[in-house]
Amino acid sequence: MKAKTAVMVGAAVAVAASLLAGPAAAAAAAAPGWRDFSGPADGFGDLVVINPDSSASFFWGSGTGGLRTHPVYSGAGAGFNHFIPFSDLTGDGCNDLLSRRTNGDLYREEILCSPGMGGQFETSRRLGTGWNQFNVLTSPGDMTGDGRGDLVTRQATTGDMYLYANDGAGGLKAKGRIGTNWKIYRAVLGAGDINGDGIGDVLAVDRDNSLWRYDGTAAGTLKPRALVFGNQWATGRNAFVGVGDITGDGHPDLITRNAQGQLLRNTGTGTGTFRSTVKIATAGWDRFKGLF
Repeated sequence: MKAKTAVMVGAAVAVAASLLAGPAAAAAAAAPGWRDFSGPADGFGDLVVINPDSSASFFWGSGTGGLRTHPVYSGAGAGFNHFIPFSDLTGDGCNDLLSRRTNGDLYREEILCSPGMGGQFETSRRLGTGWNQFNVLTSPGDMTGDGRGDLVTRQATTGDMYLYANDGAGGLKAKGRIGTNWKIYRAVLGAGDINGDGIGDVLAVDRDNSLWRYDGTAAGTLKPRALVFGNQWATGRNAFVGVGDITGDGHPDLITRNAQGQLLRNTGTGTGTFRSTVKIATAGWDRFKGLF
């Protein structure tokens, strides 16, 4: 897709402070909601997928617990192999994506969110090389207390976890280690502010298929883990996304995909827990190379 002419967006739809994943909610009142890429912004989280041809698509959160198909396909042939839905890095009023290409380069993808253009890729800017060293790249929201989303990674060889704080100028600060030997987890994902304290949190699935929560702190660190679901909860599930609020209740939700290619939802409570699993889409979601 050719780059679109830049469109500066005015004040976006205000959303609940709990979704801004940062204590600087007043300053960020005009910012789009966490993981909201629709145009105009509607306050609901959205799902990003990598298609079989390695292009990208968006599925808008419905606000009633499901997803709405969006027909925009972007970046065919760009070689995407990972996406990180992020906050507004450029100050244009639209959330941005970070993307990793097959060669390990990390890019900032500027996404248009003006009416009629939501989800369209505008400009790609390379932020660095060598990002294939990480087998987890995710954003939990704000973990440093400045109201800006941050990046969390796991190094494949050591299992160590790192935080790349948002520098406020369209890029990332130098990494800081926030955990060691997270190889015990088969999935790690940014979840948004799931406990209602204004700071982004992290979820992790262990080899016994239990789900754990690590609450973030405004100092860019993680508190000790707390069990969310045990009893083989994640058995048969192969994709995990902290999708933001898709139910319209102001709390971030969790989407997973099972071995049958179905999509499942666990609705967030706002207190660090989730409600029982509900199926929201039938088979077919296994055709995508990745869900983010």
